[in-house]
Amino acid sequence: MKRSTHTDVNLQDMQPVRAGLTAGSVAAMVGVLANLPLRSPSDAFFNSATVMPAALLAGLGAGLLWRALSHRRRRIIYFAAATALAFGLVCIAAIAGESQMERSVSYMVPLAAIVLGLTGFLTPPLARAGAPLPRWATALMVTLAIGLGVALAGHGDQESGRLELPPRSAPRTTLESHLS
Repeated sequence: MKRSTHTDVNLQDMQPVRAGLTAGSVAAMVGVLANLPLRSPSDAFFNSATVMPAALLAGLGAGLLWRALSHRRRRIIYFAAATALAFGLVCIAAIAGESQMERSVSYMVPLAAIVLGLTGFLTPPLARAGAPLPRWATALMVTLAIGLGVALAGHGDQESGRLELPPRSAPRTTLESHLS
């Protein structure tokens, strides 16, 4: 007779959380890359280094919610409604923040749609997969997301919003201006 241990139950209960973190990691990487061309309301507060943890937290929340809804008959409906509610709250916060920081809506809403959309779309199938997600796979995805978010934290929008070379630093001499 096989005896079920507390550890076996905890590992099984953690499958939805690992699924959410894996989905959040994918969303973080896509969100970090989508962040690059967007004009941030404040480069100090809104950049790849903040998009990445927000996406990972969204993934953790999605995994915990999926686990909490495990005994509900219509859990996919509740899960989708909660994801839509989270998106609505982010939109409200972005609209409210627009009065304090210009471009809040145009920055936060697309990123929230990407992050919450991917996380909400990927968490259920990853949690219900036939074989449980290996811990190493989730750890690898989270590590890649963190690495990309940190590596690209200093990159992003330019003042003009266009891709262009930086201005010349040295003034042209009189001879150079006559030759042009």
